[in-house]
Amino acid sequence: MESSLAPDTAPERSAPAASATPLRVAWFGHAEGRRADGLSTYSRETVQGLRRRGVEVQFLSHALDGDIAPAPASASTQLPALRFKTLTMPMPGYVEQIERALDEFKPDVVHCSWSFSLLDGAIGRMAAKRGAATVATFHLPYAAPHTARGRVLQTLYRYHVHRLQHYDTCVALSEGQRDLLVDAGYPASRIEVIHNGVDVDAITPGPSSLKQRLGARFVVLYMGRLDPEKRVPALVRSFLDMQWPEDHVLVVAGDGVQRHRVRRLAEGHGNVHVLGVVSDAEERLSLLRGADVFVLPSTAEGLALSMLEGMSAGCAVIATDVGEDGAALGDAGLHIPGSPLEPHLRNALEALRNDGSLRVRLGLRARARVAEHYGLQGNLDRLLDVYRRLRVGAAAA
Repeated sequence: MESSLAPDTAPERSAPAASATPLRVAWFGHAEGRRADGLSTYSRETVQGLRRRGVEVQFLSHALDGDIAPAPASASTQLPALRFKTLTMPMPGYVEQIERALDEFKPDVVHCSWSFSLLDGAIGRMAAKRGAATVATFHLPYAAPHTARGRVLQTLYRYHVHRLQHYDTCVALSEGQRDLLVDAGYPASRIEVIHNGVDVDAITPGPSSLKQRLGARFVVLYMGRLDPEKRVPALVRSFLDMQWPEDHVLVVAGDGVQRHRVRRLAEGHGNVHVLGVVSDAEERLSLLRGADVFVLPSTAEGLALSMLEGMSAGCAVIATDVGEDGAALGDAGLHIPGSPLEPHLRNALEALRNDGSLRVRLGLRARARVAEHYGLQGNLDRLLDVYRRLRVGAAAA
């Protein structure tokens, strides 16, 4: 069992070796291949962005995520683990493999994309023991505290904060998430708010063959995890209840614990396409560009990268006003309540289907908004500033 530190006590660590140039970062994140979700996107985009800026990155992921890593094979390590629903459980040899990787790479900073596994706190302790500064990006979603899901998530925040104490800095995705972390016991002085960001140069509006391939006139897209808080089965039912023509198509891209339920709902309906994981970047871009409407009907979120990608591609977006999604969308899309979902989802779908000019206006606004406020390059600037400050502080210690 992992021990916790007092909430106002930073982890102790041995004196680090002299600062190296370039910066060396061991990144504990999520690879692709058998998964394609916000966590793997965050790892891919951030690691690739850091490497383009001259940072040496050792990428550590789980073999069960897949074999598409955002770094060369020589700079990647796959760890043995099992997954039960949303829990990743280490297998024998896990800790020893991490220790070897850290000893060989000698990072200045260890960054954990939370939650990585049941041993996230132990990773922080191993890093601190070797003199590395430690950073964790906290991805857990949140919801309104008066809801049942919100209360469950508050309990999870308190559980995770005990392990998060082993990290010098926590990156929160929003001000609301920062407040929840502080309420759970993590020191406010050690939290940096850095919103999720999207590569607006890579994800742009443009041509797509999607409609031609599907024989579609109107496309609704969901892209992300097929887990309960995403409510994809409810989206499928709402779409089918509209009884639109066969050339009105729903595309679902992703995987998760509700994969079989979603596929059963789609059976016998030629205008509902369940694609599974789509990890190829060009195909994902084709889906985003070809969609008329991007829908995110979640009950809980942090800040959905998939929604930001839809905005960057110029989609008209429908999203529930949960987590940071509503604030990020602003006036560039249609907000609907987290609960009840209906009739608000059907009304929003109907409104966008019937008004092509509204779809165009919202798509243009969405693209402009994400480019101004949620670009990846600004996020990398802030993250590198965090790394450098921690490295200077570690050297001074």
